[in-house]
Amino acid sequence: MTDSRPNPDWRPLALSLACITAAYVFVYRLVPFDTRAYFLWPFSAWTLYAGARLTLRVALPLTLGAFALTDLVLSRGAVPPNYVFYVLLAVSVLLGRGLLTHSQVPWRIAAGSILSYALFFLVSNFAAWLEGALPEYSPHTFDTLLLAYYNGLAFLRMQPGQLDFGLLLSFGLFGAHAALAKVYFPAEQVAPREAV
Repeated sequence: MTDSRPNPDWRPLALSLACITAAYVFVYRLVPFDTRAYFLWPFSAWTLYAGARLTLRVALPLTLGAFALTDLVLSRGAVPPNYVFYVLLAVSVLLGRGLLTHSQVPWRIAAGSILSYALFFLVSNFAAWLEGALPEYSPHTFDTLLLAYYNGLAFLRMQPGQLDFGLLLSFGLFGAHAALAKVYFPAEQVAPREAV
């Protein structure tokens, strides 16, 4: 007797959009740093979308694997990967799962994107302070922690569109999914649990 239930991991629309965005992430990480300011910052949108529209069995390996592949290409195996960023990617996938699995409400998409970006900013700058990424972060005091966040904000001035572009890409991914699912992939339409 065969199981006639559909495979929950097989979501061609969601998988296609997540893989296209993964290819964009690959290109984004390979372009020279100075030109990244002109690209959409992909990490929050990509991980939120993958977490919301794919199963965890697919979303986590896809996002972490694609990022690891770019790490291998960029470092040629010489530099250890930034493990904090991998944790942040996974947390953002889980955030998408929790906030957006059964929703496509714009305020949830915006909240998820902003929260994910805030986590990336706060945790990555805290990790830079904790690891002593710059000599002025020693000794570890509250003042040097504030300096790490100040330096993080100065870094963002070089790429001012990161948050805005992340929001734009989030709305683009979730909007494309909603439009394409309605017309071509009715099985992948989002069934809301709430009327918000």
